[in-house]
Amino acid sequence: MTLFKQMALVVSFIIITMLSGVMYINYESAKKDMITTLYETTVNNISTLTNNLADAGNDTVLLSTIIDSEFDGGYFKLISFTSNDGAFTYKQEDRDKIEGVPSWFIKYTDIEVETITADVSSGWSIIGEVKVAGDTNIVYKSLYKMFIKLLYLFLVFVVLSLITLSIMLHFILKPLKLIQKQAESILNNEFVIQENEPYTTEFKEVVKGMNAMVKRVEDIFIKGNDAAQRNSELLYNDPVTKLFNRRYLMLKLPDLIKLENKTEGGTTLFIAFSSVELISKTIGNRDTDKILISFGESLKELSQKFEECVIARVNSTEFILILPDCESDEASAIATIINENFSKLSQKYRLDSDTIFINIGLYRYKPSVSLGDLLTRSDSALSNAKADETRNTYLYEEKDDENAMGKEQWRSIIEDAISKKYFGLKFYPTLNTKTKKVQHKVMTFSIDDGADKYYFYGDFIAAAINLGLISKMYIIALSKLITSQQKELDGTLCSIRLSNEFIKDPSAFNDLSSLFNRYAKDLKFKLYFEVSDSFAVHNTLRVKSIVELFNQHGFDFGINSFTGESNNYAYLKELNPAFIKADSSFLLDQSQDSMSALQIVTDSLGIEIIASGVCNEDELKKLNQMNINIVQGPVTDKL
Repeated sequence: MTLFKQMALVVSFIIITMLSGVMYINYESAKKDMITTLYETTVNNISTLTNNLADAGNDTVLLSTIIDSEFDGGYFKLISFTSNDGAFTYKQEDRDKIEGVPSWFIKYTDIEVETITADVSSGWSIIGEVKVAGDTNIVYKSLYKMFIKLLYLFLVFVVLSLITLSIMLHFILKPLKLIQKQAESILNNEFVIQENEPYTTEFKEVVKGMNAMVKRVEDIFIKGNDAAQRNSELLYNDPVTKLFNRRYLMLKLPDLIKLENKTEGGTTLFIAFSSVELISKTIGNRDTDKILISFGESLKELSQKFEECVIARVNSTEFILILPDCESDEASAIATIINENFSKLSQKYRLDSDTIFINIGLYRYKPSVSLGDLLTRSDSALSNAKADETRNTYLYEEKDDENAMGKEQWRSIIEDAISKKYFGLKFYPTLNTKTKKVQHKVMTFSIDDGADKYYFYGDFIAAAINLGLISKMYIIALSKLITSQQKELDGTLCSIRLSNEFIKDPSAFNDLSSLFNRYAKDLKFKLYFEVSDSFAVHNTLRVKSIVELFNQHGFDFGINSFTGESNNYAYLKELNPAFIKADSSFLLDQSQDSMSALQIVTDSLGIEIIASGVCNEDELKKLNQMNINIVQGPVTDKL
């Protein structure tokens, strides 16, 4: 319960209690006064009554008439006369229901009036005794009217008091709401400084403390981010063109050609200058650097449409472009433009085209290509381009594997699996080697009809993406995970790696939202979702929208395949992942300064670093020395 509600309840209770007390005291006082007045009036009236009865003497008719007359006057509820000898008794009593007063009020008010007794004397002799009781109906009616007025006043005062209280509390606690908002921003890694300090001393000190803390954490993040940028540039960027270097290329390529991140393969363009040294001798080092920088910028412009592409300068004379989902025709067109751009640079700096030129080798690779084959065949394509005396460009296009299944075969298998929900779930552990406990389990799925059709995720994912069936597959697999009993997940965390194509599909968001709304509350385990680092860098807003969907249902989010592609880690602050997963080869390749900078950034944002693909205990030992204790990969089977 919020402090506002607690204070409102306490103060409201005090106000209502005080007003109720005042109302009760006023009511009881009025009731006492009315009863006293009724008694005194009755005493006064009984004197007149006894005198009138005395004048009647022993005339019973006259006695009855006098009693009836007095009773009808409305001052008495009871008049009873008994002659001294007991021969004559006459009584009048009002037993009618009190009009205009509810029975519950009469029941709980319960007015009791003392019966007054007096002797009736004629001369010196007593002729009888009279008993009278005042008319309480008058008191009941008066009290009820006063009660209603008091009740209205009570309600008016309560409403006005509560409205005033609410306004005052909102004003008094407004700084606290700003503090709460600031605290929530800190949890979301938003470094918000509260400029307006509250007047309340205690709140002012809290705001000063939180501002100082936020500023300190922000400074740590900025310094760590700056250091990480500098170290990353030194490690993975060419000093002249600022393109990625060979070191980064070799780290990034394995992830780039993974089946999860592509559909129909892509094309590499391997570009070689005939001689950079000759250019330097001709126009000088400064202008040579300008040519290389301009050439690198033109490569960036030509590859803008390819989100997952990599552009690298692998040595002093060679550049390479890896363009996923790029057909050979499009790559050839890009090669033509590259040649034209270099020709313009040559003319601008008056270079001899006979001695200074470029060669471009194009290799159209298929989804099943290995890293070694991709590099070998790209190099072979460049060699053929150099050997061609008529043209400086050569395209090597890999033939389709005769044993590979065709598009329609895969369509039949996948659509059958979707319609019959032939998907099996499997879970792999992510282990905290320090505590020897499972940090979370990573889910993958396969096609399994229980008979002769069994395909691993890597077998069919490329075909599913190309056929536009990826979203349907994921929704069915997620539905199975959420709706079926997965006892091995009870009380644990389960992480699911989402395909880039699935996140891009607009219908996937609605399907996920519908699925979560129906079943999220009944889950016995917590869900994590992962997206690739490269996708998060290039599609931050899209990823943020789906992260917000996860957060609405209490699910968390992480980044996988982290390679530090973006030198600026501000996107991590914006997305606020619970963890980042980086391949062990990337982490072990970091210098001490680079790793320290990355850990400063992640520590300031509360992000865990997880090493993936850890194969052996030697790698694990090195990672532990770097304070990376959470791992996944083959090594977990041995622990």
